[in-house]
Amino acid sequence: MRSFQRGFRSFRRNYVRNLIVMVLLFVCLTFSMSMLAVKLAADNQVETIKQTVGNYGEIKVGSDYQMKQFQEERQKSAAERQAEARSMTAEEEFANSVAGLVPEKLSDKFSKDEYIRTYDKVLETGVTVNGLTNTSLQQLFQLRRNPEGDEDGGGPMGNLNQNSFFFAGNTNGASASDFTTGAKKLVEGKHFTYEDYKNENPVVIIEKNLATDNELGIGDTVEAQIAGATGADSYVELKIIGIYETVEAEQQSQSGSIDTAEFNPAGNKFYAPLSVVQELNATQGYVELGSYYFDSVDDTAALKATFKKETAGTGGKYEFATDRSDYQAIADPLLKARNTSVIGLAGALGACALIILLAMIIIVSGRTRELGILKAIGSTDRQVISQFAVEVICVCLVAIILAMGATAVVGQSMGNWLLPKTKTTTSQQSEPQGGPPGMRMRGGDNLYKEGSRFSVNASSQKQQAQKLNVVYRGSLFLYGILILVGISLVGMAIPVFWIIRLRPARVLSME
Repeated sequence: MRSFQRGFRSFRRNYVRNLIVMVLLFVCLTFSMSMLAVKLAADNQVETIKQTVGNYGEIKVGSDYQMKQFQEERQKSAAERQAEARSMTAEEEFANSVAGLVPEKLSDKFSKDEYIRTYDKVLETGVTVNGLTNTSLQQLFQLRRNPEGDEDGGGPMGNLNQNSFFFAGNTNGASASDFTTGAKKLVEGKHFTYEDYKNENPVVIIEKNLATDNELGIGDTVEAQIAGATGADSYVELKIIGIYETVEAEQQSQSGSIDTAEFNPAGNKFYAPLSVVQELNATQGYVELGSYYFDSVDDTAALKATFKKETAGTGGKYEFATDRSDYQAIADPLLKARNTSVIGLAGALGACALIILLAMIIIVSGRTRELGILKAIGSTDRQVISQFAVEVICVCLVAIILAMGATAVVGQSMGNWLLPKTKTTTSQQSEPQGGPPGMRMRGGDNLYKEGSRFSVNASSQKQQAQKLNVVYRGSLFLYGILILVGISLVGMAIPVFWIIRLRPARVLSME
């Protein structure tokens, strides 16, 4: 207790000298605590990002393989294609129709990997629906007429007519990408379920404006034709169980920027159970892609290794595409800010250690006589060291309390300064034009989870994630205590060394 009292009195008595030391420490500690706050904020945001970005992948036919097939078909004349089509057996026709698809067995087998959290299977195709007119395609056909007045038969639209609609099939309607991204919203009825997929229930969800134009409602039916089939068994009657609207298209319609009576860009897509779409497309057992969510972007390498093993012997036909590039685009600025903050933190703490060491050298060397007298009158090394420890702790404690308060004020500004400036870019999805009829190519960089071009949430989520939110955290207080202890211990190195080596008789003889 006596050592504590002497140390505190010494701290008050030498307030000018201690004030100078505290100011220097305050500046360095404020910088170091701000760097620490930036690091903690960046780490926290990166972990949050990992929960939603970078943990998605899909198995699909590789873009290189598709382009190779596309080039081979393009080199053939229309007569050669027709001759091949006439000479094909039923097995060859089926193999040709599923050449651009993924075996369902492969997608199911990959889903059993230990890192996979949830998965889905997707198939999108054009289907003829009798009694309905596709206003979206009607406009496209007018734009795609060649100079002779004939419709262009090439490209993805070449096998569609004005009664054709895109059917999107998956295992659960609510988990379809357009609905999970907010691009589309169910406004009436319900989604189809996994049980509908398992039982092949002929149900469908249609667009609101299309339903209004054709006087269709919940419980009504539409008749869809099975691809390549003829006769009475070539049609499937689909019951309407839900009606959706496209969010951005609906907003534009309400504002008067588009006229859905003339052009309905959202009305060409039906949503149905995958098993039903497979039946309509006559490609049972095949899907366009397998869609997977896994635990974290850190699992990507392991999943790619598993995929490579599962697809050995397929000649690189399939690829496992992930949204790792999206994760990197969002997380890289945060990681760079974190790495810079770690360097700044180390430098600032080094400066703090240097300041306290130099200060203690000056203080102890100027108080040699006082130390000698204390030891001469019977004070032990432990008591003298305790006195200096109290004085050092008081200096460091005041400095770090002030620094922690200043960090709460300047932390966000420091984070904004460290965060690299990034340019927001939007990716345009495109498909090669002029391809063979029925060939629909999905680029390797275009992921199913991105939804349609009307997605209103994706860009705002990315922009929000690219902002570094530096807030005061409880862990920062704990780190502050550790820094206080560390600096105090460093500061005591000089007094301990000096006091232990000090001999009272020698000090007094010098007087």
